[in-house]
Amino acid sequence: MTKADGCFPQEVTLFFISMLYTLCIGRITMRWPIVCTLVLSALILPNLVLAQSDANASTAVCTFTDDKQMSVRYNPAKVGKDDAANGKIWMPGNSPMDIFTETTLTLNNVDIPTGAYRLYFIPAKDTWTIIVSKNVSANTAYDDKQDLVRAPMQSGKLPQAVPEVSVYFGHIAPKTCDMRVDVGKMRVWVDFGEK
Repeated sequence: MTKADGCFPQEVTLFFISMLYTLCIGRITMRWPIVCTLVLSALILPNLVLAQSDANASTAVCTFTDDKQMSVRYNPAKVGKDDAANGKIWMPGNSPMDIFTETTLTLNNVDIPTGAYRLYFIPAKDTWTIIVSKNVSANTAYDDKQDLVRAPMQSGKLPQAVPEVSVYFGHIAPKTCDMRVDVGKMRVWVDFGEK
């Protein structure tokens, strides 16, 4: 079964849609078509929205020398509309980045076990902070009690502004992936180590 985040598996959704359609077509009263339309819309729309949001996502991957990977899925939001405010939690396009790891990572001397996490940022003029959060539940607000680790990021200026947020990795050592985030004319980066 395939499952969209936060929704029923597609097979279950399609089953309910076909059953409701069969029931709705057989009814003649005026009330049933309205009820059936509302129920069908409630089942179909979340899957369409999730499919569209997944289509807009980009992924950056880093492979360590033992072939284990870490990856980041993010929304490549336009920079002009989504400027990062200094000192406040920031996510590109108001959507947190997701990080997936097949191996235990280290960041700021803290172990990040194999699994999925959320990434948030706190921009500042010269030094940004990256936050790895344990909370990966869909449609939940940032909660600092779920922070696994915070780490300072290095920063530099780009010669030209980038039109949208981009994330990529540099494999700078056998057990080190350097995650780089470009926002406007700013580039920030941090090293993730493989334990």
